[in-house]
Amino acid sequence: MSVLVLLTCSLLATAPTARFPQGTAPMEAGPAPHGLPDWSVQRCTECHAAQVESWQHSGHANARVDDVFQVALTEDRPGWCVQCHAPFARNLERGPLPKGSPPEEHGVTCAGCHAPLGDDAKAAGMPCAGCHQFGFPVLTSAGQRVRLSSTQLQQDTVGEWRRWKTQRGDARHCTACHMPQGDHGFGGTRRTESLKAALRVEQAGASLRVSTREVGHAFPTGDVMRWVSVEVSDEPLFEAPRTVATFGRKLEVRVWPHEPLPHLGAVEDTRLLPGEVRKVPLPTAARYARVVYHLVSHEQETSGLYPAGLSQLVLWASPLQPFPPLHTPKERKP
Repeated sequence: MSVLVLLTCSLLATAPTARFPQGTAPMEAGPAPHGLPDWSVQRCTECHAAQVESWQHSGHANARVDDVFQVALTEDRPGWCVQCHAPFARNLERGPLPKGSPPEEHGVTCAGCHAPLGDDAKAAGMPCAGCHQFGFPVLTSAGQRVRLSSTQLQQDTVGEWRRWKTQRGDARHCTACHMPQGDHGFGGTRRTESLKAALRVEQAGASLRVSTREVGHAFPTGDVMRWVSVEVSDEPLFEAPRTVATFGRKLEVRVWPHEPLPHLGAVEDTRLLPGEVRKVPLPTAARYARVVYHLVSHEQETSGLYPAGLSQLVLWASPLQPFPPLHTPKERKP
């Protein structure tokens, strides 16, 4: 092999990649800033200790070692999933990490958002697009991934936000809500108080009116496993709750338009859209109601792999005001 070919291969091996290449490849960062030897978290801490401290308590920092993700990894392709949840990881195996593994193996580190990467990242204009906007994997009959679907989107959070932004004429960026005042702890499903604040629930007679506050994407968004249930009960502990409504996506493997290979996609989408008010009828005998955010699918919950305390977040709960039955029988004349 010629010296020129060897040099070209060496440059390609270390060249910056697109920022978060949708899990299809590991990330390769560009040169570290200001002559620093690398992009390690420890280097960043020397000048940005407050930001690193905040990041360490974020979902990004622990995206790979998160309990929900670890259980999900037992059922999915580890390499593809890990390359998004820990884009600089080199160990793509399932299971617990070896003791002493660097932060790059645990989640999304500083370089994931701040390193100068390839032209694709510059064109996208934001780091969010590569990790929160991608299609369902299209697989061969042997289970080999050949591409990501361009029409059936597994995550469409950035697209949802762009449509909302165009409709509203709103100039705010994702960071306005998820990184207020530069908060590197980020908002999202790992901050229950933020989720609670994003939801509005009001009783209107024999129904609940459910909507979101200042949310520029569908609710829930992101992972297809996430869904929201509206539940009622006769007693305050919800020991035997009844589900009266769900907001989420129903998935199915089928052939889709413009795609010859069958793959997973959404055949139904009942999530709350920005600005939408959903009316949920209540059973006459219901005395209590609550709204629960589920981090995993109903099938995964019933499998017993996820304890309820791990995968369910109660966002709202309240006693119900008495209301008359929907149909009051007319009195008979004597």
